[in-house]
Amino acid sequence: MDAKNIEKLVIKAKDDILKEVNDRLPRRVGVVAVNHFKQNFRDGGWLDNGLHPWKRTRRQEGTGTNARHGPLLSGHRHLMNSIQAETSSGQVSIENPIPYAHVHNDGAKIPVTKKMKKYAWFKFYSLSGFKKGQKKDNVSPEAEGWKRLALTKKTSLTIPKRQFMGDSAELRVKVHNLIQESIRKIKDGIIALSAH
Repeated sequence: MDAKNIEKLVIKAKDDILKEVNDRLPRRVGVVAVNHFKQNFRDGGWLDNGLHPWKRTRRQEGTGTNARHGPLLSGHRHLMNSIQAETSSGQVSIENPIPYAHVHNDGAKIPVTKKMKKYAWFKFYSLSGFKKGQKKDNVSPEAEGWKRLALTKKTSLTIPKRQFMGDSAELRVKVHNLIQESIRKIKDGIIALSAH
């Protein structure tokens, strides 16, 4: 093999390494991370050194159609399906642009406002079918929940932490394996090139 061929091999190997590190690997890591975080929703808990189940919701204790959905899940799965990977040269970041995502992921204390109570009354009346002034017996558990919120004396509500994104031992292992696989692929590509 002459010097010109060696130079071509080195340039080809360099280009392959840069393409893998700056483009392919971040995209693959992003897909793995997004799938890992979405799996937390399906499992109903946070996976980090084992599954840590989320606290059950009042909705799950009910008998309505929404009771069948796990914590943080609805029929639309909007919070789960909004997890996305943003890649740039050699890096990836995972985010959820939904404004309330961090409230569920980290937990929060939410102030009870007059506007919130007014909305609770609206939901109660729309779910129960009653009009103002009518007797309010035999209403659904969901309507009762809205009524409780409308009448609460609390000044704040505590949203428990139901982490679905963040650092996870299992995710680190998956990413480590992807990186090792990528290194093997680069090494095998260099060996294959040098065999020509």
